[in-house]
Amino acid sequence: MAQFTIRVPSELGDKGLVPFFRGWRWHANPGDEVVIDISACEFMAPWSLTLFTAYALWLGDARGADVRIRVDPGKPAGRNAIQAGLFELLNTPRPAGTLGTNEFTITPLTQIRTSQDIPRFVTGVAKLLDLTNEEVQGAVSYALTELLRNVVQHSKSPVGGLAMAQFFPRTGLVEIVVADRGIGVLGALRPRYPELNSDLAALKFALLPHVSGTFGMGEYGSMQNNAGLGLFFIREIATRAGGGFFLGSGKALVDLRGKADGTAGKMYVESETSGWHGTFAMLQLRKDAIEDFAGLLAVCRGLAAEARRDDAQVALDFVEEIPESEDIEVIRVHDFNEDVDEAARIRDDVITPRLMSKRLVVLDFEGIRFATQSFVHALMYRLIRDIPEARAYLTLARATNASKEAVRAVAAYARTAGKTPVVREDRSE
Repeated sequence: MAQFTIRVPSELGDKGLVPFFRGWRWHANPGDEVVIDISACEFMAPWSLTLFTAYALWLGDARGADVRIRVDPGKPAGRNAIQAGLFELLNTPRPAGTLGTNEFTITPLTQIRTSQDIPRFVTGVAKLLDLTNEEVQGAVSYALTELLRNVVQHSKSPVGGLAMAQFFPRTGLVEIVVADRGIGVLGALRPRYPELNSDLAALKFALLPHVSGTFGMGEYGSMQNNAGLGLFFIREIATRAGGGFFLGSGKALVDLRGKADGTAGKMYVESETSGWHGTFAMLQLRKDAIEDFAGLLAVCRGLAAEARRDDAQVALDFVEEIPESEDIEVIRVHDFNEDVDEAARIRDDVITPRLMSKRLVVLDFEGIRFATQSFVHALMYRLIRDIPEARAYLTLARATNASKEAVRAVAAYARTAGKTPVVREDRSE
């Protein structure tokens, strides 16, 4: 059996991401037995631990390699890897030794394979990070949900996605990392946008509002169901709150950083080697800079609407309490919160027939602090676009300001799409 050892650099902090991406070579077929040696590494930032773990999973699951991890529990990088659950995830024995403590809160490395995995992980992150500020919780949960949904819907990764988060109390910095070993951004977008001819062009395009790829067979929706605002919103949230957003895929990396004046510094990087097979994203949020999450979403929605050059307004019936009537069908959205597949099923099987029969439907958002635009698209886009009766017979109850902003974004986009002929989905398959 051929053994191959990969020695991780001595330090991989946040400042090392760009040079690492530019020069590191990921081996596609390193050997039958692979040792990833972290023992000489003093510190691994969340992005580096996530990338090496995703790589190890891919080597084992997709390449059939016997992967082993070598760490020094006495060093911060070793403690970090152990506390993040690296060994449990790879089903390898956890090393003995005293762990000590770290100066941050860390969430476990977690595989995300289906949309049903997302809400549970996001809830766990919010609890483990112990973020008492509700606005910060909203921004973290929103961004993490959107990043993970991109992995599930677009990546076609054989090992799913891998996610983790860390909170550094001394600096107030929250870092979220998501990585996959799938087809990459270019592979996801090119079927619909054949003019894209490079990883860098695909990344630049993906960060624009109203850009999305075609989902795979059996997955939720298509371009007509998704406004493609997820990455755009994350970019704006991060940079406007003084944080940062890194998006890497193939041989290209985009580095976006928020400045003190509210603008974003931007840098494009191209790998000199093979790049990263798949896509990864790192989001940095500064806890004390997020004062009004709903306000941030409103700004994002305004920018997206401006990009569409559409001033159409859709009448939306928001109420604080559910109207009292025996003839109202109440849909409790919290029961399937952020499950886009279930939302699409309820939309088609329950809500649509009732609206077309001119019967009242109330979508009750009680218990949901925010709803992501992707989830709202699954639930409401076709209702607003295709069913004229929706304006008169659809009501939304007890939605927070953040959820209302997501609904307004969907409604504006659906109204715009409704002005042009719509290509219906072929659901025969």
